[in-house]
Amino acid sequence: MPDMTLYRGERDNVWPAPAVRLIWGGLTIRDPWPGARLPNQTATGAWSALSRAISSGGGDLAAFSRTLRTAGVSYGLTFGRTPVPVDPDCDHHYVVTIHHARTFLLRYGGVGGWALGDEVPWATDPTAADQDYVVLNGPSASRSTVLGYGHFADRPEVTLFTDVPTTRVTSVNGRPIGPHGVRVLTDSALSEDERIRLTKLRRP
Repeated sequence: MPDMTLYRGERDNVWPAPAVRLIWGGLTIRDPWPGARLPNQTATGAWSALSRAISSGGGDLAAFSRTLRTAGVSYGLTFGRTPVPVDPDCDHHYVVTIHHARTFLLRYGGVGGWALGDEVPWATDPTAADQDYVVLNGPSASRSTVLGYGHFADRPEVTLFTDVPTTRVTSVNGRPIGPHGVRVLTDSALSEDERIRLTKLRRP
């Protein structure tokens, strides 16, 4: 299965700097869906939440996509699928790699909600997509630790609903993570006020 490369910029006035952002095992989500938290992830619970979220919006995939991209939802992180010039409004730029990425269409299953449809070859070429799609790293949600929603309209993007482990973060501001690149602090290095302020991002 191919790798999928994703790109994300973050601002210091919204997110902590990388040395703190990555303390708890990766890029964590403020209000993750069930099962989406590090360290023990599964896409199963998040898939059920995704199906409900689409249905509660009337089942309109285009409208759901717009909500994810414009509302800045707290239960996901949105990434670009293609590299873009450095955004001067962003202080930190992350490159993430999803290994063994697979992309699937969405299919409405009636009272059972939404289900995976046919697998499509859009993991490496987002320009080939002609509709929204699901991103996994397994053949089904129950066998995947990644759940994402791919947007085909406008700029190709993916909103991930599962925390992103540090092992999938290829670089930050062009530097690797580690002693010769971006050094990550520990939770004990934070003040009690900082821990309280970052409660939603912290993981066991």
